[in-house]
Amino acid sequence: MSGKPYDLSAVMYEVHQMVGGLVTSGAEMDRASALIKERLGCRTAWEAFERLYADWRAIPEGTLHCGKHAGETIMLLAMLRLDAPLDIDQRDELLAAAKAYGPQGSDWQSAVLGAAASAVLLHPTEDRHRMESDLAILDEAARMSPAGSDHRAMLELQHAVIRANLAQLGGGEDEFDKALDDATRLGVAVSMDPENRLFLDAQLTAFRMQQDIRRADAAALAEHIGDMEKILARLPHDHADLLRMEAYLDNARTHLALIQHQAGSAAHTGPARRRPVDEVVHSAEGVPTGTRGASLVVAGAGRGQAAMTEQNRQGLVEAIDLLGRGLDLLEPQDPHWFICTGALGRFHVALARDEGTPPQSRPGHLDQGIAFLRHTLRMTRGPEHPQWGPVAMVQAIAHRMRAEAERHDARRRDLDRAEARRLGLLSLTASGWAVLLQSGTAHGAETGRRAGAQALTVAAWCLADGHAEEAARALDAGRGLVLHAATVGSTVVDMLSAVGRTELADEWRREGAASAETGPSSRLRRRVLQALADSPYRQRLLEVPSTQEIGAALRALGRAALVYLLPGAEGFPGSALVVTPDGSVRAVRLPGLDVRAPELAGYRAAGAPGRDAGGPPAAGAAPPPRDASALARLCDWAGRVVMEPLLRELPRGWGRAASVVLVPMGELGVVPWHAARLPRSGRYACQEAEISYIPSARLLCEVAERPAAGARQAMVVGDPTRDLRHAGEEAEAVRRVFYPGGELLGPGAATPAAVKGWLGRQRGGVLHLACHGVVEQGGRHSSYLSLAGGRLPAEELTEGSDRYGGLELVVLAACRTNVSGHGFDEAYSLATAFLVAGARSVVGSMWPVPDEATSLLMYMVHHFSAREGMPPGQALRGAQLWMLDPGREAPPGMPADMVARVGRIDADDLVGWAGFTHLGW
Repeated sequence: MSGKPYDLSAVMYEVHQMVGGLVTSGAEMDRASALIKERLGCRTAWEAFERLYADWRAIPEGTLHCGKHAGETIMLLAMLRLDAPLDIDQRDELLAAAKAYGPQGSDWQSAVLGAAASAVLLHPTEDRHRMESDLAILDEAARMSPAGSDHRAMLELQHAVIRANLAQLGGGEDEFDKALDDATRLGVAVSMDPENRLFLDAQLTAFRMQQDIRRADAAALAEHIGDMEKILARLPHDHADLLRMEAYLDNARTHLALIQHQAGSAAHTGPARRRPVDEVVHSAEGVPTGTRGASLVVAGAGRGQAAMTEQNRQGLVEAIDLLGRGLDLLEPQDPHWFICTGALGRFHVALARDEGTPPQSRPGHLDQGIAFLRHTLRMTRGPEHPQWGPVAMVQAIAHRMRAEAERHDARRRDLDRAEARRLGLLSLTASGWAVLLQSGTAHGAETGRRAGAQALTVAAWCLADGHAEEAARALDAGRGLVLHAATVGSTVVDMLSAVGRTELADEWRREGAASAETGPSSRLRRRVLQALADSPYRQRLLEVPSTQEIGAALRALGRAALVYLLPGAEGFPGSALVVTPDGSVRAVRLPGLDVRAPELAGYRAAGAPGRDAGGPPAAGAAPPPRDASALARLCDWAGRVVMEPLLRELPRGWGRAASVVLVPMGELGVVPWHAARLPRSGRYACQEAEISYIPSARLLCEVAERPAAGARQAMVVGDPTRDLRHAGEEAEAVRRVFYPGGELLGPGAATPAAVKGWLGRQRGGVLHLACHGVVEQGGRHSSYLSLAGGRLPAEELTEGSDRYGGLELVVLAACRTNVSGHGFDEAYSLATAFLVAGARSVVGSMWPVPDEATSLLMYMVHHFSAREGMPPGQALRGAQLWMLDPGREAPPGMPADMVARVGRIDADDLVGWAGFTHLGW
């Protein structure tokens, strides 16, 4: 290849003298790239690389010159990539030659390896395999550098930043959090000049803002926004990443406003002041050529997202302008291409919805938005990409809008409605994938927290279009995703072994044993999911049960129906979706079923004696005032608007009450539906029907497959913390009267290890726990039982690989054991954790229960179960009916101290009996 003669070592020296260490100025970056091209006599970065590569190929293989030229070519690539996004297929070939034949000193080799892995920091990529390869290269480079050296710390910092980028691409929140922690620690250890330190602070603050947004942590986000504002005020005006950091700040401000609005703590403040588009474009001219398009895309995406929140039409127009300019500078293989097309799609759809857009322009914006979104969906390929689900949902909304706007062509309207439903269901599948990817319950719940509301939207479309079966699929796809992930996680080894991936199964076992708290990392989970998604197990991973499968589970359990309760939404009335044992589905309209109903709002604000207005509890919130009438009003409302019309629709068994399993969506989960008072008779719903609950049909089908153990072993735990006198008496009586051969653990003996040890030994066990139950919103241990000397968290039951086969019944005679600290639709509680861990039936509570009344109710549950032979759901109902009976009598064998309290029970006191629920068989 022709060109000017050059001395590669001299070029390397000149570049180093020009830029020194880390380069942040756009002008400096351009000068460095221009110097290399000028010295080689080339017009473009591609020409420069091709000449360097051709000259290397001409050098005799195996010589020091060959290895040195290869290594120096790799180091110069770091500068040439600033001029163009070079994706060099020959990198590994050059790197192998540099390692084999170049100078063998660790400093030189480490520098070459570090340069080889730097591309992703300059040009983000979608190639996860390349990023994993870069991480391996950096590991090797770090091992060559002395421990404690600045160079090693810099390589490790680079490693952490790439891991954070990989986590953003793959959706692994645990990876992201660990990478950010590592980058923060290493950033303190690395020596660097003030300007580069400022840039590192900006990057880490941008990561922290992303973390705060995911956690919906308004206080932390506001603090980090303030930090970023101070950093940007000091960042040089020609900094290569200034536009990107401004966009991150804009995005953070937008999300802060959204989080505060949802919490009711901030008013709309109008559009923020931002730099004019021409000024942004002018700033982009100072960015290196190879990153200019990406900078404009990031700036446009941030501006448009803020404009959508502020309902600022002009901001949307400006954002589309910036994105269009950025797209002109990108190649389709650049990962910013689909970021750009996705943003253009969202913003055109937003313009179509904006009242300020002329009516005649709205169809065009809608069509343009759908076209961009369809293109983006094709490029992101499937649910493994974190943008696939959100893009599918926006496109679904756009098709729904276009269908509603169509006045003349019924066929087009039906096609758009069908496409909206299809895409909405696909987006929910992506939510399931994202939660399966997470390591640990807290990360899974953070990832899936929007799925329930999205499921309600898609289900409402399906019902409006007369597709009840699709509505059932949508609702289940947005429910209990963390519970589903825990269930799947316990069978991963078996699935991998069945498809011949024993090496992955072994790796899963090793990581699970090493990380018992949260299980294998997201990086391993991603590989496992990909392997299983291409196998016959894909349906088990991502699909919800069909209505025929739900029907089969109902038949096995002897239930008359599974009923989803849907609150009303704008334009859609509340309804019950009833799935029957023959697999058919029908909707029952319930016009008064609305979370804004005064009775429900009043209950949540005031609460009933002994409870805190229904979970999830607010962190640090003071208990609300006690108002016994709030619960009574709620139950009157529940009977009037839901249970009376619903019970009329349910089939009854011959000679017995109807048996129904409820799945209340969203905030409807705080209502004790079994205690709804029916207006015509004045009786409670549990007096007319046997009512159980379940987080999802997925879990219903899972539990229905568990065979009865046929044996009865019992462990009874009572008052392990020495402050629940009646609980201790209850436990002693339950064990002595009903399970004389069982174990009784009290203060000092009822430790978490003792309970878990028994769970592992039992085969056909009944576990009764009379103790304290605690729920804490969101944290690492969101709910736990207080036992002697420690806690038994729900997460210990679901995150590990241990499952307790044969566990027949768990009775949680403790406070709030069926309340979720992770949101209503996750339904993740102690009760559901025991169900996932292997129990066939669980009895749990919805609020802090009174000690005296609870002890009698729990005794009667075991009476009806052990003495009368009733299944657990019927036994709980029998005990509640006994509590409601003014003429109740103590059964033979009840201890005298309990008999003395039987007459003191107030049948009208809902708090004493209505808080307990049944799940499972």
